[in-house]
Amino acid sequence: MALDATQFVVKLVQGHAAKIDGANFGQFPANKVGHAFCTTGDRPQVQFLIPVVRRPMATPPKTRRRRRTPAVTRSHGKLVVIASATFVSLYLCYRLAVPFLPALVWSVTAAVVTQSLVRWLGRWVKSPARRAAAAVSVVAIALFVPVIGLVTFAAVEISQAVQNLQPAEFFAKWQEAIQGQPRAATAWETISSNLDITRVADQLLAQVNSVATTVVSGSVYSLVMALLTLFMLFFLYRDKDRAMAAVRQLSPFTNAETDRLLTRLDDTIHATIFGIVVVAMIQGTLGGLIFYLLGLPAPVLWGTVMAFLSVIPYLGSFVVWIPTAIFLALSGDWFRATVLIAWGMIVIGLIDNLLYPMLVGNRLRQHTVIAFIAIVGGIAVFGASGVVLGPVVISLTFFLLEVWRRRTANGRAVDIG
Repeated sequence: MALDATQFVVKLVQGHAAKIDGANFGQFPANKVGHAFCTTGDRPQVQFLIPVVRRPMATPPKTRRRRRTPAVTRSHGKLVVIASATFVSLYLCYRLAVPFLPALVWSVTAAVVTQSLVRWLGRWVKSPARRAAAAVSVVAIALFVPVIGLVTFAAVEISQAVQNLQPAEFFAKWQEAIQGQPRAATAWETISSNLDITRVADQLLAQVNSVATTVVSGSVYSLVMALLTLFMLFFLYRDKDRAMAAVRQLSPFTNAETDRLLTRLDDTIHATIFGIVVVAMIQGTLGGLIFYLLGLPAPVLWGTVMAFLSVIPYLGSFVVWIPTAIFLALSGDWFRATVLIAWGMIVIGLIDNLLYPMLVGNRLRQHTVIAFIAIVGGIAVFGASGVVLGPVVISLTFFLLEVWRRRTANGRAVDIG
């Protein structure tokens, strides 16, 4: 019987013969290497030679009982505690920063929009501290002093105008002016019979007077906020590089994503300040100028109102000058009404289309509805600083949604760093 060696697994046991499937393997010293003779039955026949090497018998491993890993370990508990403490600390830091939020927002905004000024000063002033002091001085003289003075002066004029305005006398003159216009007179009589316009006007003027008085009385608070803004602006100028390095180090995004985020926020602040605030101030100035040239009352007051309305999308300076032109026309003053309408449509109306592309370029263009929600909602939530914070929050939200979309493209995580 011829045996195939590949059919067997041979194990040499010291001092014994191994037997597999009826084939007996002869004894062989365990400490030597040689050949095992294979026999079948009682008659030994050498069918093949198998090289044999002594191998120690493998000791079966002791079965150890696996310990069950608990669902919540001590390390998990520590992580939860650290995360909770971090969240509470960040919330407390936010609460501490809330009183200084306007100063912080306007200092960061000023630092962003005046980067070219700092770079220009860096050509001659090499010391970071001296360069920051020079830049803060320029900003204080060119921006903060005129703005604070204008706001205070406008608030005082609003308060005086409201106190001198008598709604009953004003509406009597208005009714007398529209007597020559049958349709306008009929519409006015219908409105007057269904609505107590004089009482509504008194309530509105009382609210306006209250706000103006608050602004005037709060001039000390405004001065303190302005000083804090300049104080923070100095350190933002001086420590810009360290601040940016800290932001990049603490950012949870990749380097490419962090660069895109900073660029997006920079564009948003530039578009908000130059494309909205600066254009609105120019439109308000032009509106107040035409009121002054035409001899209309309270040009600073109405110029400030037109500037504020120009910040809000869907509204603008026309909310002031169109009713004024209608009143002048109904009063028979066609010349001043025509000049006011022409100035409002040609000069004030087109200045936005002319200046916005020059000041903003292709930095940022948002849908009108989104811009309206960002600005009006920002003012309602954050106050005056919401003019900047609202668009910044909207841009940050869109950026986060874009990051999620890129990282989960086609239903799988994607690293876009």
